[in-house]
Amino acid sequence: MIRPYVRARWAVVALFGLGCAATLTYNGPFFDESIYITAGLRTLEGQGLSDGYLTWFAGTLFWPALAAIGWKLGGILGTRALAVVLGVVSLAAVGRAAANLFDEKVGFWATLILAINGPFVSLARLGVYDGLALACVAVSFWAITEMARTDHRRWLVVAAIGWAAAVLAKYPVGLMVLPLLSLVVILRSRRAPMDVTLFLFVAGAIGLSLYVPLRDQIGGFFTWRLENRPGFGVPLKVIAYALGYLSLAPAVLGVAGWVVAKGKRAVATLLLACLLIWPIYHLLAEDPVGTNKHVVFGFIFIAPLVGLALSRLWDVRAPLSLGKIATAVVAVSLGGLGLVQVGQADRAWPDLSSPAHLLAGRVQPGDRLLISEAWPFTLELYAQGRIDTPWDVYDQYRLTDEDPAPGICEYDWIVDTEGSYAWTEDTRAALSGCPNYVPVASHTSTVVNLGADLSYVAYPVRTTIWQSTTETR
Repeated sequence: MIRPYVRARWAVVALFGLGCAATLTYNGPFFDESIYITAGLRTLEGQGLSDGYLTWFAGTLFWPALAAIGWKLGGILGTRALAVVLGVVSLAAVGRAAANLFDEKVGFWATLILAINGPFVSLARLGVYDGLALACVAVSFWAITEMARTDHRRWLVVAAIGWAAAVLAKYPVGLMVLPLLSLVVILRSRRAPMDVTLFLFVAGAIGLSLYVPLRDQIGGFFTWRLENRPGFGVPLKVIAYALGYLSLAPAVLGVAGWVVAKGKRAVATLLLACLLIWPIYHLLAEDPVGTNKHVVFGFIFIAPLVGLALSRLWDVRAPLSLGKIATAVVAVSLGGLGLVQVGQADRAWPDLSSPAHLLAGRVQPGDRLLISEAWPFTLELYAQGRIDTPWDVYDQYRLTDEDPAPGICEYDWIVDTEGSYAWTEDTRAALSGCPNYVPVASHTSTVVNLGADLSYVAYPVRTTIWQSTTETR
């Protein structure tokens, strides 16, 4: 009965990849996707370092370069297709890790449940650096279990490289070294001290080889990050509710897996604890940014426990095959919840592709632009050669934090998106005093987000493009 579960696990991985690849047109470029692709285009042109992205990116130019390659091959769909490949790698690695820790049946159920997990599916279809970091952590997780299974340290080198690559993709993911090394200690016992030393040596050598030549810019990031911690006015109760909503089902099934993990209690306890890492961070920091992406790093560790719970439930001997019926009900229910969560995540930002394309068709090189939600527009403008550099576009941050900037009434184009990056009251008041702007186009997109009353609500976000009448075009 071992081989059928292996084949079934790979069938789930294949269907997951095909399903994600077939649904990539769900929304226009996300704000962060636009930043990474634009930075990647500049990096491929040799301008990545001079533009200074490393002073404010929470990662290197590793993912932006890949994202730009995808963009050149197929636009936003090309970038997201690369993200799907990384999602497939993550899913396959976690499934194999679960099989190594428990058995092939658990590996199948862990793969299936992760494949229908809403936040995981959403991340696998989004062209951001979290997906690359997740794949690298998943590979490291898998490699450690392979080392325990084969007793060969070549897998430890793979694990160290995987974690180092994850950190290069996104610095905060360095936190995942705690569960990875804890797993080494549990699985390797007396060999663990040497394993941990070798892991840190290999990963440290990779990190230093990049940090030393780039230390001026990378060091500047941490100073910038301390001074820029946007909260977007999200109350702590909303952050807590979002974390609970996304994590409750995996947590309940993870606890069930812990209960039945007799003989492997230490491993089970570690896997269960991994679910708490990012929620604790977001609650202590009162940081609402990226909760739906960060919780996935806990999900890949708890997936083997969830798989164990469902595997044991499937095997329950009861009249009328109640164990199998109960397992099917749980899986279908989780799939339904996943679909709802994916739908909510897919509409979490306005679709600005249409107004961005329209603006790019009218802007002339040398025009001055002030755009509230700038990067989706900047990407389109730069890709079409309408601006020379991304810094030809000003947004609220640059307007207030950079000097000099053109006067508020001196821009050729104003784009106002009433979303997360709307104008401040001072900027809006100043714009209202400019007589030379006339609206030339507007677009409305429906967005779904968690409201202050702890319910998901759909609401319109309007984008208006204003043109200066000072010059005749």
